[in-house]
This record gives sequence, C-alpha cells and structure tokens, in this order.
Amino acid sequence: MTSLLGSHTYQEITTQHHAWAASLSAVKEQAASWLDWLRKPREVIFTGCGSTHYLSLAAAANWQSTTGIRARGVPSSELWLFPDSALPTQSALLIAVSRSGETTETLRAVETYEARTQGDWLAVTCYADRPLVARAPHALVAQQAEEQSVAQTRSFTSMFVVTLALAALVAGRDEDLIQLQTVPEHGKRSMAEYESLARALAEHHRFERFVFLGSGQNYGLACEAMLKMKEMSLSPSEAFHFMEFRHGPKSVVAPGTLIVGLMSDTARAQEAAVLAEMRDLGATVLALAESSDGLTADHVIEFKSGLDERARSVLALPVLQLLAYYRAMSKGLDPDRPTHLDAVVRL
Repeated sequence: MTSLLGSHTYQEITTQHHAWAASLSAVKEQAASWLDWLRKPREVIFTGCGSTHYLSLAAAANWQSTTGIRARGVPSSELWLFPDSALPTQSALLIAVSRSGETTETLRAVETYEARTQGDWLAVTCYADRPLVARAPHALVAQQAEEQSVAQTRSFTSMFVVTLALAALVAGRDEDLIQLQTVPEHGKRSMAEYESLARALAEHHRFERFVFLGSGQNYGLACEAMLKMKEMSLSPSEAFHFMEFRHGPKSVVAPGTLIVGLMSDTARAQEAAVLAEMRDLGATVLALAESSDGLTADHVIEFKSGLDERARSVLALPVLQLLAYYRAMSKGLDPDRPTHLDAVVRL
C-alpha cells in the first residue's frame, strides 16, 4: 500500500509488466510491413534525451549484438548542435526515442537528420498523437506505457522492450521473441519477491551515496537506475562501467556507499571480482543476477528466469525504480513531482 504521495509513480512501477505485454504485441503488428527497410542500413543511430538517451545506449548495444548491424546511442542535442561529429558521412538509420514525442531537442535532431541525409527514420514513443509521430515516416508506440508522473518508469522499460523485440525481428531470431513473451511474468514475480528488500535498503539511512555498475547493454540501464535515484530522491548517485569503476572512481567507496551491480553472463567473473573488491573496501553490495552462484554480495536479487542475458536485462529496472521510490518517500519527497523537473523539456 502507498499514500497519495507518490501514488502515480508507485502505480506505474508496479503495473509496468502489463505495458510490456501490450507493447510486445504492438511491435509485431506495427513493424511487420517494414522489416526489410530496417535490415538495409549499415549503421543505426538511437537518439533521445535524459532517460531516453540512456535507453538509446542500451538499445544500441543490444541492436548491434543481436543484428550484427553497427549501432550507437547519441544524445539528441549532439545530433542537433554538432551534426558534423555526430552524424556519419554515409546515411544511417535514425531511431528517435521520446516518451512524450514533444521534446524540443529530439524534434530538432530529426530535423537536422532529415536535412543532412534525406533519409527515413523511426520514432519510438508512448503517444501516437504528438509532433514526433506526426512527422515520422514510421513509428512504434509502446502500448499502455503512458504516465502521469514526471520520472520515467514504465515508459522507459516499455520502450526498451519495444527496441529488444524490434532487434529480434530484424535479426529473424524467433527464439528471442519467444523469450521476450515471458518477460512480463518474470517482471511481475521479481517485483513481488524483492519489493521488501528494495524498501529496506532505501530506508537504511546509513547510505549516503549510490553507485550503479553495468557493462555492455547493462551500462545504459545502470545510468537510468542512477538517474531515477537522483531525480526522485535527490540522493548522490553515479553510474559506471564495472571495470572503469576501478580506475579512480572507487576512491569514493566508504561504509555509507551502496554499490548496485547489474550482472551480465558475458563478463560475470570479472564483474563479480569488482563487487567483491568494493565490499572489501567497506561498501554494501547489491547484485542483480540470474543466480547468486559465486557472488560476494550482501544482497542478491536472483531472476531465475532461464532467459538469455539480453532478454532479461529489463528485469533489473523495476526493483531499482522501487529503490528510488522508497528512498524518496523515506525522505518526505514526492516521487511524482521531482524537484525542478517537468515531464517534457521544451526550449
């Protein structure tokens, strides 16, 4: 149960698995007629702002590993303001991601892309009746992912699931699509199983700093978890690649630090070693992994999903969104209305 304070955010976090299921169904219906077009480019650029920039980083990493097509994530402002360095000399497919479909920087980024390349592009959004979709040659709309709160939660995960399904369709990986169909049920289960842990850690005021670690596809997701903690609770929080954290940033580790590791299968041994080292330095360690085998951590969120690491990566976010939500609530803040923020940035 929750009070009226933060009620929209709580409802949007805890119902997001329904939006995932609806969005997965929508992808097949909306994208089927233009898969050949999506398979043609030699490079794909994902772009967005804030949360959707971090989504772009994760989606680009997944797109390249799934399809074999080169992909990268670039902030919309870079495409708009620095096209000479941000856009390739040859045309690349642009995938513009925006919850609202109204963010000025993203609209200007697609204008710049069109002027420079005369190419078609794809919008991924949560609202069909907004300027981005009106302008887009092609659009995918995440179903049931609309939000009343300012901080993105179910919109982020639903649009990310859309990009996962789209990459699997482009690659012709039917087995990935089958796995993705089971993700909503796994998400529902993990939220129910680990909400109490998220709340207990959030309300532990020993923690003064939060560090989120992720590599490969998980780096963009670690950045988004960091942003949720910062937006909702105004808590000092940072995000790093696992191995990069050793190169200077680990100097901040102290008994008041909670290190959150989003574990991959690909680099599990190396990532586990980083977490063990940080625990030895005095940090409290929370790991999110398929299983706890071989991990040195104070707490482990085990997915036990049987899914490929790419398909299950989204499962880390709902529990970490709850961590940020409960941290805000414990400080008397309203997660629905983060300080100084609006749902849409208009210039």
